[in-house]
Amino acid sequence: MSDVLIRVAGLRKNFGSVQVLDGVEFSIAKGEVFTLLGPSGCGKSTTLRIIAGLEAADEGEIKLGSKTLLSTAQRVNLQPEDRHMGMVFQSYAIWPHMTVAENVAYPLKLRGVSRAEIDRRVASALRLVDLEQQADRPAPKLSGGQQQRVALARALVYEPEVLLLDEPLSNLDVKLREQMRFELKLLQERLGLTLIYVTHDQSEALSLSNRVALMNHGRIEQLSAPDELYERPKTEFVRDFLGKTIVLPGRIESRDGTGATVSLANAPGHISCRGHNDSAHYPPGANVNVAIRPERIRLSTLSDGNGAALEGLVETILYQGERSECAVRVGSELITVYGAPEARHLRNHKVWLDFTPEAVTLWPR
Repeated sequence: MSDVLIRVAGLRKNFGSVQVLDGVEFSIAKGEVFTLLGPSGCGKSTTLRIIAGLEAADEGEIKLGSKTLLSTAQRVNLQPEDRHMGMVFQSYAIWPHMTVAENVAYPLKLRGVSRAEIDRRVASALRLVDLEQQADRPAPKLSGGQQQRVALARALVYEPEVLLLDEPLSNLDVKLREQMRFELKLLQERLGLTLIYVTHDQSEALSLSNRVALMNHGRIEQLSAPDELYERPKTEFVRDFLGKTIVLPGRIESRDGTGATVSLANAPGHISCRGHNDSAHYPPGANVNVAIRPERIRLSTLSDGNGAALEGLVETILYQGERSECAVRVGSELITVYGAPEARHLRNHKVWLDFTPEAVTLWPR
């Protein structure tokens, strides 16, 4: 990777007998949005806190450029204020007895910055987050989204090399979260910020990040660009954590150099597979699982006549406005398929599920 700013190597951390981090390592380029994603307890927040200097590591090394922030081998562990990183917490951590401007100025006062320089930097930081007009308001009087902007301005005010964000949008309602997601991305691109972002929200991770490290049980399960992580998962955990996946058991009937034909175990019909998984690993007769994303399936009330589509019966429907989620019975399997809004009228109707061979991947069973 060119222009590496941060290197994390061999991070290990135990809380008592529980291993929280097991050899975590990655590099981050300058100006990159790097997201640590995963379920609760996977180690993502602990990793961020160790990078920030708020948590000690049992083993490992962290470098910011040529500067060593942490090295257990060399017994180096810089204090948070010496790491030149800004942090935005999930709780905002707004001082209730201070105005907006006083909250933003606080980190600079702790560092002994002059009054004139504090005023200049606070005005600049509030301008970045569009809160100039709120400078003299008591911070608790602001909305949740505005308080989040105050926390962001406070992290930016001393011009850190890296911005650390720990679930920063999780306390906002859905619409405000989406708005703040766009605002944060625009601000990052405009300033060229380097962000390390922690979240359990898949949409945030996929939409904001240059790369995502999906964590599981203290390890990085896969580190990839968002589209590669979603379209080409390397493990079943990655496949099932991101989005929804339909998994059907089957048996390899035949294969060629570029794909395979699978007979389903619990439903009539065959499925052709030409997804990214290597079909050569599965000889004829092998038991496999076939996986398909619901959005890759086309739901139709008419058969194409060539027998390529699976036949099913719609048992129930969840109308979502922009789409309908249909529970379709195919043989003994009940699967969820996405249809157009008008599909909400198809309950108890016979339908056909069509998809390309490239949409299907094979997995061991």
